[in-house]
Amino acid sequence: MLNAVTFPDAVSMHDQMCRSFVTGRMGHEFTWAGSSEVGIDNLLMEVESFATPKFDMDRLWLSQSRWNTMVRQYIDPDALEQTLDMVSTHLAKSRRKSGTATLRMQPTTDDLDDWQDDPGPIELQTKLVKGAHSGRQVRRRWGSCMLALTYRNVPKPTVMLTSRTTYFGYLAMMDVMVANVFAQKVGAIVGVNPAEMSFVWHVDLAQYHGFRSLAFPTGLPRMLHAMDRYVDNDALWRKTKTEGRMGWYKTLVGYRRILRSDREGVLYGDESFSSFARVRRRFHTQIHGFDYAAQFAGGSRLGAVGAFAPLPSLPASSLTFAPIGH
Repeated sequence: MLNAVTFPDAVSMHDQMCRSFVTGRMGHEFTWAGSSEVGIDNLLMEVESFATPKFDMDRLWLSQSRWNTMVRQYIDPDALEQTLDMVSTHLAKSRRKSGTATLRMQPTTDDLDDWQDDPGPIELQTKLVKGAHSGRQVRRRWGSCMLALTYRNVPKPTVMLTSRTTYFGYLAMMDVMVANVFAQKVGAIVGVNPAEMSFVWHVDLAQYHGFRSLAFPTGLPRMLHAMDRYVDNDALWRKTKTEGRMGWYKTLVGYRRILRSDREGVLYGDESFSSFARVRRRFHTQIHGFDYAAQFAGGSRLGAVGAFAPLPSLPASSLTFAPIGH
């Protein structure tokens, strides 16, 4: 089953999807629930205007270094250059020109030879990002999360991102910004502002995670207040689960886990998992401030882990492909 939704802009897409995951019900806003996350399969989102978002990435506890890593992981500078050359050669001559420019990560010689005679599609396929062990878990077990970016002129200038998966409330907006920077580069060639482009995002499996996505709900005062009201009330917990509000339930599980560590005075370096310790450190500094976070510095299991410094502002408009020299 295809789940298709349309939004006016990228920020409303992200925020409304997050709210659907957090407040929705199983079988309606999402289709499955795992041990720590909820998700929806075969999600197709359209953004009517792909103007560069007025959005600060620190809202999702994301940093410049995380952006730099993502760009280096996924965007091959040679493939990008080849794709932009294709756009310039085949699509920039006329805004009525058909064909789809596709950025393939790791293009083959055969792919490039084919384009000498055929003007479309042109694809940028992202790099193959290998899985990596994180404690007992394997990140990217099934391969790269972002797979390809495409651009077409007709019937409307459109950038499309194809993804295996993404985490709303965490890295989804960085995925969007990879596509938006690509849109800016293509737009400079074909003479189309990204605000005049639409953005289509096909995600095989969209997810919201109970603690990795905590930046979204805890950054909204009313939602954080509701979390505080629910977190120690067992009757409300049971009702949440029986009503099928599993996104809310898993959010509370993640939040309760942080509060349990706080109440027990667990130091960051004594947590069982580094990924959870990272989220807890970010939550403390971004929500409660550095002085509050500093009391939990230290530990031995993961090493003497310190408190995070507050994240500087990182406007989406400041992001570029400079990490790969482009």
